[in-house]
Amino acid sequence: MIAAPEPALYWTILALVAGLAAGSIIRFIALRNAEEKKRRQRLASLRTWWMLAILVSAAVLAGRLGICLLLAAASCIAWFEITRMFGARSADRPAIRAGYGLIVINYVLILLGSVSLFWFFLPVGALIVLAVLLLIKDEPQGYIRSSGGLLWGLLFLGYGLSHAAFLMILPASSAGPLGPAGWFLFLVILTETDDIFQAIIGRLFGAHKRHRIIPTISPNKTWEGFLGGMLVIVVLAPAIAPWLTTLGQQAGPFGVPEALRPFVAPILAAILISFAGFFGDINMSAIKRDSGVKDSSNLLPGMGGVIDRVDSLTMTAPVFVYFLIWWMA
Repeated sequence: MIAAPEPALYWTILALVAGLAAGSIIRFIALRNAEEKKRRQRLASLRTWWMLAILVSAAVLAGRLGICLLLAAASCIAWFEITRMFGARSADRPAIRAGYGLIVINYVLILLGSVSLFWFFLPVGALIVLAVLLLIKDEPQGYIRSSGGLLWGLLFLGYGLSHAAFLMILPASSAGPLGPAGWFLFLVILTETDDIFQAIIGRLFGAHKRHRIIPTISPNKTWEGFLGGMLVIVVLAPAIAPWLTTLGQQAGPFGVPEALRPFVAPILAAILISFAGFFGDINMSAIKRDSGVKDSSNLLPGMGGVIDRVDSLTMTAPVFVYFLIWWMA
C-alpha cells in the first residue's frame, strides 16, 4: 500500500506547481486595481489553492494510503457539513455517527484492495444501517426527510467521492506512466480545470447573465461558462492523457482507428467529466439553497467548505470510473 513513487511523478507534480505559480502571478496582476473586498477574497482563495495543492501532492506521493486518507478526511468533513446544513433531528444522531463509520470502512476496503466489496458495501450498508438506527428511535415525525437526506449525503459525499480513490485499485486504471496515481491526477486536473474555467469564462463572457442555465439553483451558471470550461478540458485531455494514463491506446467498444485513438477516448472522457462536474456542482448548490446557506462552512478561506470544493468530484469520479470500465473492457 506504500511504495516508492514513480520517478516521473515528481516531475508531474513539479509541472503542476509551476502551473499554479503562473496562475498565481496572473491573479496578482489582475487584482492590482480590484476593490479591497474582492481582492482579499480572491487572495484568500489563492492561498487555499496552494494548501490544497500541497495536500494532494503529498497524498499522491504516498500512494494508495495517502489518497485514501485525504479523501476519507474530505468525506468525513463533508458529512459533518451536510448534516449541519440538513438541520438533523435529535433522533438522527446515532445514524449520523454511524455515517462516519460507514465512510471510514468504505475507504478501508479500497485500502485493502477489495474491489468486489467496494461496489455494494456503502450503498447497501447505508440503506440498512440508517433505516435501522432511525427506526429504533421510534420517531416517525420527519422520518422520510431524515432517511432520504442522510442516505443522499452518504451516497454522494461518501460513495461518489470515494470513486476517485477507487481508481488506485481499479484494474482498468492499473497501467500507465505514473501507475494508478496518473489516472487519479487526470480526473482531478480535468475536474478542477473545468470548474475554474467555467467560472472565469462565465465572468468574462456571461457577465450579463442572460444565458443562465439554471437560474434559481445557481444563477451564476451560464451557457458561456459551461461550454467554455468544456472546450478547455476537451483540448487539455488529449494533451495530458499520454503523460498520465494509457487512455487513447485502446480501440474501445467502437473499434476506433489507431490514428484517432489518442483523441477519441480522452475527448469523450473530458465531455463526460464536464457534464458530470456541472451537475455535481448544482446538486450541492440545490441543497445549500434549500438550507438557506451560501457556503457549506468557512473551513477553506475564499472557497467555503469542503463540500464547496469536492461537489463536482462527487459525480465526475463515478462517471469517469464507469467510463473506463466500459471503454477498456
